[in-house]
Amino acid sequence: MLPSHLPDKRSCLPAEVVSIQSQVIYGSVGNSIALPALAKHGLRVLAVPTFLLSNTPDYPSCYGGEIADEWFCGFLQGIHERGQDRRLRAVITGYLGSPSKAEHVSIWLRQIAAKNPDTLIVVDPVMGDVDTGYYVEQGVGHWYRHHLLPLATGLTPNLFELGCLAGKTLICERDIINAARTLLTGRTRWVVVTSASRRENNRLIKVICVTASSVHIVEHPAHENAPKGTGDLFTAELTAGLLRELPLEQAVDNACAATRRCVLNSLIDGTGILDIRTSDPEELK
Repeated sequence: MLPSHLPDKRSCLPAEVVSIQSQVIYGSVGNSIALPALAKHGLRVLAVPTFLLSNTPDYPSCYGGEIADEWFCGFLQGIHERGQDRRLRAVITGYLGSPSKAEHVSIWLRQIAAKNPDTLIVVDPVMGDVDTGYYVEQGVGHWYRHHLLPLATGLTPNLFELGCLAGKTLICERDIINAARTLLTGRTRWVVVTSASRRENNRLIKVICVTASSVHIVEHPAHENAPKGTGDLFTAELTAGLLRELPLEQAVDNACAATRRCVLNSLIDGTGILDIRTSDPEELK
């Protein structure tokens, strides 16, 4: 119990952000990087795991797996029962992994959007990558296309995922922009395509931000040995910038800069793990 002279404030500070994605005990993917990134900006965050692993699967051994649906639905119900969904400013979804997780998340998001249509819903439709192909269960793409995307304020697919969602092979920059615009339906106002295209012998990479009326492109150096989790970090930083009411283009620029700095620091220190504590404190101003 609290000392008698201290008020019980358990119900006074509801969460601002819910982040639904995978989590690792060792490493910097999913909520393991999104949570510290968002907290760095002073946001109150609840992290809901879809998968819990000892580390990313690229190591020689990996333990853990998907959170049982019963537990997962209980996590979301618990957020409601504790009153933590009353004033949500944003929801982020990342790696869901299975159709059942995608279904449960879409049901929950519909409830959130109905209660507060102004809630920022950022969907990172994690399904795979150009060099790996799919790494989610078959059927997840259907749930994204028909259920999750219409609920999103914005999307942060990589090039592979954009092609999957649009059902097209994307060859050039014009293809990417046109495909992104096909996803601007329902609540969706913008699509930011990460790892959008490479040029000059793969030394430079683009992030392309697309709205119905504009295109904003950020170009930065590519690093072959970049650590896992850069997309998760970028989405968290982008969300934080938008919650600070930055214009979309500026939020994209800031998120790119913060992510790039963490990548460079991880390469310099040799850990291969993103560390948000090494980010430039000037970004918080």
